[in-house]
Amino acid sequence: MVVETKDKSGLLQSRLNFVYEELLKFDYQKFIDKKSKLSNACPWPIPEFPETPANSIPVIRNPDNYIAIGVDGSHIDVNRHIPLKCFLINIGVAKLTYGNMSDAILSSSPTLYHGHSEIVIKDPNKSYRDVPLQGTLLGAFRTVKEIEELAHFMELNSDVPTIGLVDGTLVLLDVLRSHIPQFVVDHLLNDGFLTALSKIKDIKRESPTLLASYISLPSSKECINGANFYISDSIEDFHIDENVTYDILDRQLFSLILKDRERSELFSSSSPAVKSYYGIHHVMFFYVNTGDEIARVEIPHWIAENPSNIDLIHSLILDQCDKGPTYPTVLMEAHEQAVISSKDREYFLNMIETNLEYEDIAFYTSQKDRSKRLRWL
Repeated sequence: MVVETKDKSGLLQSRLNFVYEELLKFDYQKFIDKKSKLSNACPWPIPEFPETPANSIPVIRNPDNYIAIGVDGSHIDVNRHIPLKCFLINIGVAKLTYGNMSDAILSSSPTLYHGHSEIVIKDPNKSYRDVPLQGTLLGAFRTVKEIEELAHFMELNSDVPTIGLVDGTLVLLDVLRSHIPQFVVDHLLNDGFLTALSKIKDIKRESPTLLASYISLPSSKECINGANFYISDSIEDFHIDENVTYDILDRQLFSLILKDRERSELFSSSSPAVKSYYGIHHVMFFYVNTGDEIARVEIPHWIAENPSNIDLIHSLILDQCDKGPTYPTVLMEAHEQAVISSKDREYFLNMIETNLEYEDIAFYTSQKDRSKRLRWL
């Protein structure tokens, strides 16, 4: 595997250089005309490109006084090997105030969910129908709780610029898959995640109130898809071309485009799911060279309506990376509050067992789980 990767690296780099050179002479009108002929059923969503996608934008000086609020979460999933169905979500928040009135607030909010009504999503139109919150759906539910907690902290009074940062994408992909029932989408996305975003949007302050997500080492290919589409002679098979390759990631392309500490122009997601559900929260994104990596930053559309907001987010994110170990300090601190260690998970399980026995309820487990705990030799 490693040898094959090494053998292919030279070819990938030459193709990457070719894409970069093509974007340097990007014809915006050609891109728009070609995109207008693209089928809506195209399996490769093409983002909206700016007029100069190969532009590298320098950072402005960030304000001395500002507030950064980071949120992260962790959870213990439903364990089918024990007699109780439950899960736990722990939300960590870090609120760091910089400048004349510097301060730090670190919080952790663990919540135990149990009982049928708390661990499933019910269909409001069919009382007998529900979907259990576990696995990827529990991860999406946790993301909703994270953004709701962020909205709560951002609503607190402030007279200085405030930025809320979340770790990961703003697109709830696990909720927007084709097999997910509509009532689940409504509960988690429309009534949960997007409602919390609207609360943040409606915060009224004289100073900017900003929201962004930070993705370290992103694996996205949206811009590469767009570049392949622009270069290729074919509309439907644009990802297959002798001069481009689908193996290239956006971050590899922007490592050629972006100078140290500079960011890209703003791109707009054209994901059908985002277009169908997000409305005013339509996801836009840019890439930034932090000096140590090419990171992806996502924002809702209403943030981008004021171009100065993008410059400020760019500046504050770099300042946060400078204050931390090449990663936004406020997200690192939020993660430290949220993380559930392996010892914590073992302690949680022991608490359940101890309290069941205290109430004279037999604790049992599956033979599979028992076999993992016991060793014959």
